[in-house]
Amino acid sequence: MFKLFKRYVRYYKLETIFAPIFKMFEAVFALLVPLVVKKIIDVGINGDGGTDYIVNQGLILLGLAVVGFCMTMVCQVLAVRTSSGYGYRVRNDMFRHISLFSLKEMNEFTSSSLETRLSADVIITQKGLTLLLRLAIRAPFLVVGAIILSFFLAPSYGWIFIVTGFLLGLVIFLVSKFSLPYSVKLQKGLDKVSSLSQDDLSGMRAIRAFNKEEEEKNKVFAANRELERISNSLAKVSSFLSPLNSFIVNAGIVVILFFGAKEISLPNGISQGDVVALVNYMNQIAAAILVIANLVVAFTKSSVSSKRILQVLDKEPYLKSGEKEPVSSLVAVEFKKVTFNYNSSSSPALENISFKVKGGETIGIIGGTGSGKTTLADLIDRFYDPTDGEVLINGVDVREWNIPYLRNRIGYVNQRSVLFSGDLESNVKMGNIGASDEDIDAALKVAQAKDIVRSRSKGLKAQVVQGGKNFSGGQKQRISIARALAKKPQILILDDSSSALDFKTDYELRKSIKKMEGKMTVFIISQRISSIASADRIMVLDKGKMVGFGKKNELYSSCQVFKEIADSQLEKVNGR
Repeated sequence: MFKLFKRYVRYYKLETIFAPIFKMFEAVFALLVPLVVKKIIDVGINGDGGTDYIVNQGLILLGLAVVGFCMTMVCQVLAVRTSSGYGYRVRNDMFRHISLFSLKEMNEFTSSSLETRLSADVIITQKGLTLLLRLAIRAPFLVVGAIILSFFLAPSYGWIFIVTGFLLGLVIFLVSKFSLPYSVKLQKGLDKVSSLSQDDLSGMRAIRAFNKEEEEKNKVFAANRELERISNSLAKVSSFLSPLNSFIVNAGIVVILFFGAKEISLPNGISQGDVVALVNYMNQIAAAILVIANLVVAFTKSSVSSKRILQVLDKEPYLKSGEKEPVSSLVAVEFKKVTFNYNSSSSPALENISFKVKGGETIGIIGGTGSGKTTLADLIDRFYDPTDGEVLINGVDVREWNIPYLRNRIGYVNQRSVLFSGDLESNVKMGNIGASDEDIDAALKVAQAKDIVRSRSKGLKAQVVQGGKNFSGGQKQRISIARALAKKPQILILDDSSSALDFKTDYELRKSIKKMEGKMTVFIISQRISSIASADRIMVLDKGKMVGFGKKNELYSSCQVFKEIADSQLEKVNGR
C-alpha cells in the first residue's frame, strides 16, 4: 500500500506533509481539554475560583474547540485534494499502461478484472489514503498522549492505561491477521461476479435463444452467494473489534473509578478533577482505538487493492516497440519458420510456417476452425510475437518496427466487428482522424456501406450506441471495413470480416477491393471458397500447419484439405 502511495503522493508533497500536521495540532488541543475540565472542577467548583474562573476556563474550552475545528477543516481539504489527485493519476497511468498490453497480458488479467482494478480498487485505495492523512497519525498520537498525561496526573494510575493500550493493540493485531485472507478472497469474488455479469450482458441474445436464462442466473447467484459468504465471514471477524474494545476500555474506566473513589477521601489522594480527567483520557483512548480499528479494516482492504493495482502497473508489456520508421511503403510480408504457442496451450497454434508475399498481392487464407488463421493475422499486426522464427515486413523483423508506425499502416478487420459509441463518422474516421469527406466516401463505397449512411436520416452523424447494437451484423462488418480502408493502409487484413454478408454484397466488396490491390497487400481470411477464389494465391492451414499454398486450381488437385473444403461447399450450393 505504502509503495503505491509513495509513487503518487510525491506530486502532493506539501499537502501530504501539512495535512497530518494540522490534524496533530487538533489532537494536541483535544488532549488539553481534560486538563481544563480538571481545573474547572478542582479550582472553580471545589476551590475558591468562583464563577469568573469557571467562565474564563469555559472560554478557553470554546477557543480550543474552534481552533481544533479550523485545523480539522484544513486537514480535510488537503487530504481530499491529495486523494482525488491520486485517484486521477492512478486511473490515467493504469489506463495508459493497459493500452500498451498485448493480447497476452489482456488474457492473463481478463477485462473484467482490469475493470474492477480501474474502478473499485482505485476507490478503495483513495479512501485508504484519505484516512491515512486524516487519522493515521492523530489516533496513535491521542493514545500515546493520553497515556503520558495519565502519568502526569496520577503516576500510580498509568499502569491501567498501559495494560488497556496493550490489550487493545492485541485485539487489533489478531483481527487484522484473520481478516486479511478474507479481504483477498473478497476482491477475487468481485472479479468473478463482474466477469459473469459482463459475459451474460454481452451474450444476452444467445442466452435467450438457447433458453438458458435460469442456468445463467444460477451461475451469477452462486457467485453472489459465495461473495456474500466471504463478506459475512469478513464482517464476523471485524465485528469483534468494537465490542472487545468497548469491554476493555470500560473495564479500565471501572478500575479508575474503583480506586479513585477510595483515594479521593485520602489527604494525599487524587482529586475529583483528576478522576474526571483520567476517565476523559480513557474515553479518548477508546475513541482513538475505535478509529484505529476501523483504519485496520480499511488499510487491510486498501493493501489488497494496492497489490492488485501494482500488479497491473508493474507488469512489463510482452511486446517491446522497435525504432524503425522507414519512408517506403510496407508491402512485402514473409514468415520464416514461424512457430507460435499460447501459454495455456500444450500444442502450438502455428508450427513451422514459411511463406513470402510480394507487394500488391492478394492472399486468401482458409482452413478449419482452430487451424491458426487468426493467429497468423495477429502475428502480422504484431498483437503477439512468434515463439520461434521471424515475421518480416519489407525484409525487416516486425520486432524492429515502431509499433504505432507499423499499425498505422495496417488495416485490420477482425472476426468480431466492434463499433464505438458516437456517430458513424467518428467510427469511420477512427483510424484516420484527418480523413477528408472524399476519403470517407471512397472507403464507404468500397466497403459497400453507402446504403447504410443513406438509410439514416442524419447520415454520417447517425448515432451509434455502445457496441453498435443499433446496427445489424452485416452493417457492422461493412462499417468496420470502411474504417480500415479510411486509414489508406499499405497492408489490409480481413479476418472473416464478410461472414455476415450475403454473397452478392461479398462479391461486390471483393471486386471493389480488387481495384485497389495495386496500392496494398491484402490478406483475406474466410471460410468461404468464393471469398478467396480470386486471390492471387491461397494458403491452406490445418491444425496450425500450412498444408498448401498456391492457386485455387493447383490446390484442388494437390491439397486434400482444400479439396474437402471445396467439395463440401460445392455440395451445399448444389443442395446435396
